[in-house]
Amino acid sequence: MKRNRRLFIFSFLAPAVFCVLLVFLYPAVRTVIMSFFDVRFITDSVDQWTMVGLENYRTLFGSSVFQRSLWNILKIWIIEGAAVLALAMIFAVILTSGIKGKGFFRAMLYLPNVISVVALATMWLQYVFNNQYGLFKSLFTWLGWDAMAAFQWTAPENLFLSMMIAYAFGSVGFYVLILVAGIDGLPKDYEEAAKLDGAGAVRRLFYITIPLLKDIIKRCIVLWSAGAIGFFVYSSLFSFNTEMATVTPIVYMYEIVFGKAVGATTAKLNAGGGAAVGVIVMVLVLLVNVVLNLLIKTESDQKGGED
Repeated sequence: MKRNRRLFIFSFLAPAVFCVLLVFLYPAVRTVIMSFFDVRFITDSVDQWTMVGLENYRTLFGSSVFQRSLWNILKIWIIEGAAVLALAMIFAVILTSGIKGKGFFRAMLYLPNVISVVALATMWLQYVFNNQYGLFKSLFTWLGWDAMAAFQWTAPENLFLSMMIAYAFGSVGFYVLILVAGIDGLPKDYEEAAKLDGAGAVRRLFYITIPLLKDIIKRCIVLWSAGAIGFFVYSSLFSFNTEMATVTPIVYMYEIVFGKAVGATTAKLNAGGGAAVGVIVMVLVLLVNVVLNLLIKTESDQKGGED
């Protein structure tokens, strides 16, 4: 009976395990191995690879463009992440406070997520940041804010800021929906008791809502971290041949694998170097998750530890 039970479990798990090994584990192992070789083209067979050891990693960390990409991704992850999640929390609290038209506002906040990222970025570049007839130009001129109206949103020194504004616009709604669902699922007893004790909205937010949403907030941070480290589309669309301003590790990997201009130079084709970038990104994702698990202890983690 026990043997049949094990065979039954194995027969159901085997297809899923096989798919995981085939789709995830094999490419990961191959990428790690490739990162120690000089590989001209990604389609080259293994016998065409040239062993270089850690040379790809030394080249990466010695590259000013790659260093800038790491700095950019750090700003996207921490600064942009804090801004997006804070805005999402504020909107979520407002939407769950009994405001009229909750469904309409929730749909409007989420709307950018159903639009193609390429179309969304193009809209910002062509119709919002445009220095001649863009929305910001027209709005600030109408308000009489001449300095802001003359601000060059697409200048190389301001391009990163513009990209972050556009990315925040397209990201907030996703986290609003998650937080709204979390707040709706919280027990109402604590909130009502706090109201009876005279606690204001801000105190209830920081002492009741946020602590009870710890699990949800942790998952939002994990989702944001994965998206930030894999940042690609906005960076590519906002490049304007000034990749140093908006370059990220994934964009840098794409450029050295497929041979696009990086900064002011042309990248040497090296799929092995691209694999090294992939390994670094993979390590960053693992480190982020480990740090989050150490810093944010949720109820599920505590229950698991007790078991």
